[in-house]
Amino acid sequence: MPRLATSVLGSIALVLGLAACSPPTTETPPVDTAVHTDAPAPPDRAADVVIPDGVIGTAELTSASGDNTISGTVVVTAGGGGFDVALKDFHSDVPGGLQLSFSPWSETTTCLADTYRFSFGNLSTDANQTGLSMGPRDLSRGDPSYYLTAVITATAPSTTDPDGCVLTPRAVGTITWDVPDTRPGLLAVDTGARFGAGGATATTDGAPISYRAVAGDTLNDIADRFGITDDDLGFLNPLTSRQLHAGDDLNLRVALRGGASVPPPSA
Repeated sequence: MPRLATSVLGSIALVLGLAACSPPTTETPPVDTAVHTDAPAPPDRAADVVIPDGVIGTAELTSASGDNTISGTVVVTAGGGGFDVALKDFHSDVPGGLQLSFSPWSETTTCLADTYRFSFGNLSTDANQTGLSMGPRDLSRGDPSYYLTAVITATAPSTTDPDGCVLTPRAVGTITWDVPDTRPGLLAVDTGARFGAGGATATTDGAPISYRAVAGDTLNDIADRFGITDDDLGFLNPLTSRQLHAGDDLNLRVALRGGASVPPPSA
């Protein structure tokens, strides 16, 4: 009997030893045969559109008065992750230095001293000037088509103008833009005042056009109130600081980007 027990125990030990030497088994995970696709865009909002590289804007400069002759063509190009500006066939008989600026206001503006502008600095006397960069593309601001005019002013501001303006336009040109609708379907819909977005709105035919911020407002809450993203709000207000203050008027219409003619809410 003891001999039989020893034999059985030896057999068990042999089996365990073989099991220990056998390679471990691996489980094959089940194969996922389902076809996965990206979630579709909301039905009321298409995907954002990327601006293709190439010429996206031009402006023909004409003298703002009969005192001097300034002419040339401003060309805006998208490419290399930014927007570049060139001045072609430039001619000027204005003594002293000149500078080029882009303005969101119309060509009827008679003074740039008190308005926002994007200045490219001093111009040379070369007929063709390139490399006047607007910097890298800021996706939250979209495209630069909210600038309406190209304006030439004197580098050294004059204080002898009859109206006292120190940045009188010497030449202007309306910028003709050729850019796609980069945010198709972008439409603000007022869902009602709330904490963080309790200000008043201006409307046309029941649709909100602008919003006036009050104390305690945040950009995120304002965007949420109108059913858009914080990034959309920045796109609609490219000239507005991200530092929100009570009394600031925010644009809510794509057609009014730049804020040149955004109507304030009625009192």
